[in-house]
Amino acid sequence: MRSQWLPCLLVAASLAGGVAGGETAITIVDDLPGAGRLAAPATGQTLYVLDETARTVTAVDPFAPAKRWRAIGPADLDAGSTEPVRPAAIACIDSNTLAIVCRAGTAWTLRAFRLAPPGADGGAPSLLQSLPLGNAADASPATDVFVSDTRDWLAVVGLPAPLPPVVRAPIAGARLGNFSDRLCPPIESSDRFEAATSSPFDEWVVISRRDAPPPGRTALSFHANTARPRLLDLDLGLAGVRDAAFCRGNGTLWVVAEGDGKTAAEAGLWRIDAALAAGRQVAAPVAIARLPAPLSVVCLSERAVAISGGGADRRVLLVNPAQPQP
Repeated sequence: MRSQWLPCLLVAASLAGGVAGGETAITIVDDLPGAGRLAAPATGQTLYVLDETARTVTAVDPFAPAKRWRAIGPADLDAGSTEPVRPAAIACIDSNTLAIVCRAGTAWTLRAFRLAPPGADGGAPSLLQSLPLGNAADASPATDVFVSDTRDWLAVVGLPAPLPPVVRAPIAGARLGNFSDRLCPPIESSDRFEAATSSPFDEWVVISRRDAPPPGRTALSFHANTARPRLLDLDLGLAGVRDAAFCRGNGTLWVVAEGDGKTAAEAGLWRIDAALAAGRQVAAPVAIARLPAPLSVVCLSERAVAISGGGADRRVLLVNPAQPQP
């Protein structure tokens, strides 16, 4: 079965070929102990860092990281709630609007905030919407939110049971419609969801851990925008995938994962290249930058990929996959 992803991935492989092992990574944030999920608008000029511990979202200029400001604080999250609101994931609906998946007690919501101008005196974000996602007592490290490249829809994925693992809502300007699991790809009950994103062709891209021995331990599947049919189903060959993102400029697929189990200290950023094996398309992961316990990845441009993680030593790195080391 053929998907538009096939030529896209082959192009990505040719553009990125020959740079593995020759990239640079610099630390741009090292003083946010709870730094976790990342988000960025399409321009890639601002990076938003979610600190789950402090219950804040910090905005950072990734190319001048000393320039930063608080975009969302605890009081903004708690507005209208009788108990503390704990953020779990973030995404940019547009350059001025953040979508935050939140939990207060057992209630899960998606809260959309219009951001104040950077550095505005006394400026505060405004809560535009608070949409219910349902009730679940447990948290989930796989909970995430992303916006499609067409900016027509937004998906919340990895919610804990008994909530649906994947739901989506239409986007109309800066506002969202109601969430539903209609038009979402099915997640088999025997699979463990790990990460999801959308492709440059507006397809669903889902990574799940399957109840099967290697090499079928982690699956990379592509689904049509309407969730069916399944266009591709490949073994990814990685374990502990935490997040995935496409680069708008060249269609490269990036993931952060614990590794492939073959090399030491392989946790961090991986590029997923196209390859052919016995005339069939396969996914070929290439290790790019090391970071223990990786959590999130955002592609700002072809020359700037941001990742977070580090375990007890949380930090955010900016990786240039095309710049050779000295």
